[in-house]
Amino acid sequence: MIYQALTGFPVNISSSTTEISLKSIPSCELEESPDNNTQIEKAKLSFTTLDTLPTSMPLAFLITTTAGNHYILGTREKLYPTIKVTSNTSKPDAEAAVHRYEVSFTARKALIPYNL
Repeated sequence: MIYQALTGFPVNISSSTTEISLKSIPSCELEESPDNNTQIEKAKLSFTTLDTLPTSMPLAFLITTTAGNHYILGTREKLYPTIKVTSNTSKPDAEAAVHRYEVSFTARKALIPYNL
């Protein structure tokens, strides 16, 4: 999928998706840098949710920006994104416990534009 995006060929989503209910405004950062005469992208997605994600299997994340652009972060084939989860417990009579996820992905094309 990464090479498909690098060539400019449109990427479509053909598998099922699961929506994540967010507890805060997510953020996604993209850093570009040269490496051995090739541009490398490093993307980092951070979000908080009550959901528990199956991090033991390869995941890809679909991102929609406020401007209406659509991106895929990671792929379900090698190279996989790195997923770090931090869980906290809540205080009695407070909000429920949440999970904070940080998804990192480094590739020639880390944020892949896709069509709906």
